Amino acid sequence: MNSCPDPTQTLRVQTLDLPPRLAGRLGPTLQLAKPRIEAAMRPYRLRLTPQDGALLAEGDDLAVTLVARIIEDLGKAEATPGQTDEALVLTTAAAATRDALKHELAWRLTGLHQPLRPMSLAQVAFVNALLHGDHPLVFGVGPTGTGKTHLTMAAGLSMLATGKFKHMVITRPHVLMEGEVMTPTLRAETEPDGQLAALEDVLRDLVGPEEIKRLTSHSLLEITPLGRMRGRTFNESFILVDEAQNMTVRKMRMAATRIGRGSRMVITGDPDQVDLPPDEPSGLVNLLELVSGTDIASVHRFTQGQIVRNDVVARLEALYRQSGDPGVRVAA
Repeated sequence: MNSCPDPTQTLRVQTLDLPPRLAGRLGPTLQLAKPRIEAAMRPYRLRLTPQDGALLAEGDDLAVTLVARIIEDLGKAEATPGQTDEALVLTTAAAATRDALKHELAWRLTGLHQPLRPMSLAQVAFVNALLHGDHPLVFGVGPTGTGKTHLTMAAGLSMLATGKFKHMVITRPHVLMEGEVMTPTLRAETEPDGQLAALEDVLRDLVGPEEIKRLTSHSLLEITPLGRMRGRTFNESFILVDEAQNMTVRKMRMAATRIGRGSRMVITGDPDQVDLPPDEPSGLVNLLELVSGTDIASVHRFTQGQIVRNDVVARLEALYRQSGDPGVRVAA
């Protein structure tokens, strides 16, 4: 299943004239670089066709706009000593994308203290799907460090502040740590859970402790253990189910069927990093298979190359995946 499209986008076709002083040199170079530029725009659709002295760009409006900016910047760029034309194109494209993420593509959302600045185009598409999409069920799946939880909370808090939803519910399953023994309390998951502190950290970063107190005291925000969702129906609510790869099929079924009238549930997790017993299927993997090929849900997939927490995180994740050690637990 592919990443969900950005509902704010329309298809666009534009012929972009190459800078006259570079047209002769860049034509062949763009032919070589175009697959990497198209890939760099994902999840946005883009197809580039080099022409005589020009470039035909077809795809989502955002991607075509970015390519037009790249071509404009190339007209001003100067290659460093020893730099190839292809390297010049790719570094200019990367710089133009970073600048757009920092400025034009940032959001100033109601309810948040600071602008929300995306760190990848995948994040832009995901947030726009949350803010402007109409699916009641949305998945954000992929490696740790891609921003799934942070972005979902930011979008939810903003829509709570604007009145699109009247209630925000945040939960995640309890994962048994080394040496921890399953008890009736943990099995029921009805007591305050220390593992929810990670979610509170994100909330404090977005709105501060005083706003969290205000929202919770007015029953607008609820951070709850997974077990407390059982038997409830959440109407006009924005619901985040985080770290969902560690939910059993039974718990996932329970949580996903809590969606009431006028509500949206966002389920986040990494299907490749499951901390369940080997003989226990992941509820996230199971549900993704169930909705595949239907119009029930919008699924947005992040990749390892879109890890933005820290460059070291991306490199460590790559090393852990290469090791293939099933005993290594993933970081939250």
